[in-house]
Amino acid sequence: MPQVCGSRGPGRPRDTRADQAIVDATLELLAQVGISGLSVEEVALRAAVSKATIYRRFECKDALILAALTSLNSGLPTRLPQGQVRDVLITVFESWWSSHGTSQSGRLFPQLFGHARSNPELFGQFFDQVIEPRRDVFRAILRQGVSAGELSPTTDVELVTTLLISSSVYTLHLRAAGRDVAPGSTA
Repeated sequence: MPQVCGSRGPGRPRDTRADQAIVDATLELLAQVGISGLSVEEVALRAAVSKATIYRRFECKDALILAALTSLNSGLPTRLPQGQVRDVLITVFESWWSSHGTSQSGRLFPQLFGHARSNPELFGQFFDQVIEPRRDVFRAILRQGVSAGELSPTTDVELVTTLLISSSVYTLHLRAAGRDVAPGSTA
């Protein structure tokens, strides 16, 4: 898939505080106004940087959005928890819901899925760089369960992964609409 837009080349060392402020402001705005409502001017204002600072880091608005969204994967496990597949799935889901279920990033996903048709190139990059790494976690857990004999060797890992992810997307959509249907909720 082609890049959303080109990337900037190396230059002088960047201020990591400005980088984080830009990412945080972008995520905040995406959660509030979505892709179509996000402006680089407002990101700059909220991050307390100039537009030039943003454009030195990101060639275009889509590259800024993609970088901010990719930062959401910083909390993905680097090593899978050990244990029975059921317990590992519960641990991963509980971690997911505690960090994303009601947070700003939990409000982002419904916004992004709503813009998939209007900006398929950005959505494709989002899918490849944000969703696929999450799917990889579930694939690994399921394969671990197959290897341990807890799941049938004929388990369709891709299908079960899709079912797990789709239930998360569904729950995020409902939470964004003010309903909480996650396990243990009282909605």
